[in-house]
Amino acid sequence: MSGCQRPPEIPLSPASSTSSPIPSLHPRVLSRPYSVAILPLENMSRYSHLNWLGRGLQEMLVSDLAQWPQLEVVSRDALGSVLREQWLQQKGFSSVENPVGLGQLKGVRYLIQGRIYLQQDTLSVDLQIVDVETGVVVASVNAQGVESDIPGLEQDLVTHLIGVFDPSFDGVSRSMVDQSSEDSQPHFRGDPGVDKKGRPVSFFEQNPSSMVSHVDAFLSLEKLTYQRREAYRLAETIWDEGCVVEMGQPLYQVWHFSIDPTRSVPVMAIPLSLFFSPHRISNIFEQVQESGADSGGNVDSDGFRTTLDDGSGAQSLFIEHFQKPRRVFIRALNEKQDVLAIFSDWGWRTERKFSMRGTQGVSLPMWPNPFVTGLVKFPVDWVEREGQHVTFDSVVVPVPDEHALVVLEPIGEFKEEKNQMSPLVDTEDILLQGLETLIKSNWAPAITEGLPMRGYLPGNKRTAVGVVHVQKGKIRDIQFQHWPEDPFFLKSLQDLQLKLLGACPECQDFAQAVPHLSDPVKTFRLQLTLVKDIYALHLGSRSH
Repeated sequence: MSGCQRPPEIPLSPASSTSSPIPSLHPRVLSRPYSVAILPLENMSRYSHLNWLGRGLQEMLVSDLAQWPQLEVVSRDALGSVLREQWLQQKGFSSVENPVGLGQLKGVRYLIQGRIYLQQDTLSVDLQIVDVETGVVVASVNAQGVESDIPGLEQDLVTHLIGVFDPSFDGVSRSMVDQSSEDSQPHFRGDPGVDKKGRPVSFFEQNPSSMVSHVDAFLSLEKLTYQRREAYRLAETIWDEGCVVEMGQPLYQVWHFSIDPTRSVPVMAIPLSLFFSPHRISNIFEQVQESGADSGGNVDSDGFRTTLDDGSGAQSLFIEHFQKPRRVFIRALNEKQDVLAIFSDWGWRTERKFSMRGTQGVSLPMWPNPFVTGLVKFPVDWVEREGQHVTFDSVVVPVPDEHALVVLEPIGEFKEEKNQMSPLVDTEDILLQGLETLIKSNWAPAITEGLPMRGYLPGNKRTAVGVVHVQKGKIRDIQFQHWPEDPFFLKSLQDLQLKLLGACPECQDFAQAVPHLSDPVKTFRLQLTLVKDIYALHLGSRSH
């Protein structure tokens, strides 16, 4: 047994800084009072797992900017319905007839709004500062980093924002980060003071007490960022080192396909069980506490509880990062540790395996109850090639961009009566909903790929097209007319046929009962598409 990241290999017989800030744009010196409100950020990427950042970054920014003595940060709850309605209007969701203007935000001079982008591995956040009285964007800041260091990216955003409201802070932050830097001048300043001899006097010489408050605020910001990074690291460590994997000896099968009788595929199947180890997780908590970090936890028979500082946002970040959807992959490696093939059963997603107990407790199966169990399957020609010695390991990674898409449409003509669909079409629409739900709940394609063999090419999309025949409320037949060469995708189509023949779409849980349609067969065009981000799994590259 060993950890999820590196389990024992099963031999097979031969056959720098994570965040890169972009300089802030400070077009003008802002007028007092520095009272600000922060809206939830908008996720502009196509990745739904980043949605939590909209509210998460908002809460972190509120907490951190409040450390700065010259800023008055108004909480989201304190703004009440006016701020919520104004935000809804911006997104086009409001039904209020009289618009709520920015000027109606009492006690707020500046509004901070932003957007989140993700391109390849770069996470970017753009913030705009809006003058509430005029509605004009008076400044904007940007920071870039990686998803694994959101605390660092957020710290860059805070530093830039403070530099907008108080340019003198830039000199403090630079000198504290790099004491040897000679260029500690702020982005911009007002006219400097002068002494009796007419020589320029720095801001801190004019205001020595301000230097102390600047340093205190910066140190508080550093501490908060450290605590949040520790929370991220703890979540990642539990996934990487808190579990053990057991693999049995390979079994061999031959797949035959009724859809394509000309094909048969020899397949290797390896029994797999993955367990979370109470002993390993306890050791992780002990090591964290011995390091002097403000994080830790304890383990019980139902899971574990953490002891993170919730006031810093560390606990919330830990929960978000730990419960991020992940997938268990088994990889086939050659002697050079190049990844030859990957496999994951459709159900090997982590978010279905655990639940939360309040804000600090995580409930999940612990040894001897398996967290994941099943068979790892590889076509033999993917892993037994050119006499190479092949071994296997496992990784648990955040779920890449994957989707199982089902598209159904009736085949035939429908009549319209006075611009309204006839009752027959209404009942058929309900049948269509039930059929789509039934197919989605029963189609479970494996997420797997191998290096090119015999004309088969890896790809991130697989599509099959067919027809579904329904008679008297039951599925009479499913026929596929087009399918890819992928043997696992083909296997999922055959399994779907076996599950659905004779099934009753009308028996799905709908509020409205569906009368039986007439005896003639109703035919629907079916398109199944699997999207999998195999490029994120480094197929063909060295194992790390």
